[in-house]
Amino acid sequence: MSSIRKIQLTGGSTYIVSLPSKWVKNNNLTRSSEVKVEESNNRLILYGNSDVKTEINKRLTLSNKMEPKNLQRVLISLYISGYDTLTIRSINYIDDNTRETIKKFSKLVIGIEIFEEDAKRIVLQNVLNSSSYPIYNSIKRMSLNVESMISDVIEGIKSRDRELLKNVIIRDDEIDRFQWYIYREVKAKSCEDSNSIFYLLLSRILERVADHSVNLCNIWMDTGKIDERTMNKTVENIKTVLDQFKKSMSLFYSKKYIGLNDIISGKKLILKDKKELLDLANPESITVISFSSEEISRIGLYSTDIAELAMDMIFSTSNEMEL
Repeated sequence: MSSIRKIQLTGGSTYIVSLPSKWVKNNNLTRSSEVKVEESNNRLILYGNSDVKTEINKRLTLSNKMEPKNLQRVLISLYISGYDTLTIRSINYIDDNTRETIKKFSKLVIGIEIFEEDAKRIVLQNVLNSSSYPIYNSIKRMSLNVESMISDVIEGIKSRDRELLKNVIIRDDEIDRFQWYIYREVKAKSCEDSNSIFYLLLSRILERVADHSVNLCNIWMDTGKIDERTMNKTVENIKTVLDQFKKSMSLFYSKKYIGLNDIISGKKLILKDKKELLDLANPESITVISFSSEEISRIGLYSTDIAELAMDMIFSTSNEMEL
């Protein structure tokens, strides 16, 4: 609920704003109570008690055995929802498969560790102070990891390095870790940073770009002989979309309008390169090249989405623009 309050001047230099009486009562505040005021960008956030941090403790009771994938999905959703402590209990006892799934989950996400465990209970605790690891830093790390994945896809295809392509696939888990962390932080702090919604959308795009990079690795890991001309064109197209990706991320971070339209209008070039690659395919390579061209074009188109998202963010935070 929001309300409009007038700023008043008292004592010649002190500005005051009255507090909603309902909010004061709900927070058990009275005359002379202390409140905490926190400045975040152009916003002021008011806390009812500056000394007490409300711990979020959640409980999950397992009454039946769950498939590991289903349990992991539930644990990820709870992680995104935010908690300080999650107690997982079983009516009987926690079987080995369930226990292993929970332990793998604690290693998969950022900031969660097993605090206690016994036959019927495992307690997970958030040990990361998110103020020391802001969303912006997470986005930065995530985008750099995606960039390195695409670069290694290029090298892996050029050198037919199967182990390097496998390594790219493994690194996709790191991208998921950052995305879930960003989801959680945006949910917890969306009111503190006006750009948080753009970071959330960007994290989703980065996750999809990483997925397409993994798909390329799977396509080329066990492929047969591809003629050099076709392979070189494949590598050339990936280099082109990697360049677009790097430019779009650079402009997103710089929050500069100039150059964004050039990337957005690059969709025609992406589709042109896709057609040229498909035209080179012969009957033996058509399957590999058809799948590859689709994955490459998707990465390029997602780069244009990043540029559009950057433009949306720039216009949302500026009241005066010069084009």
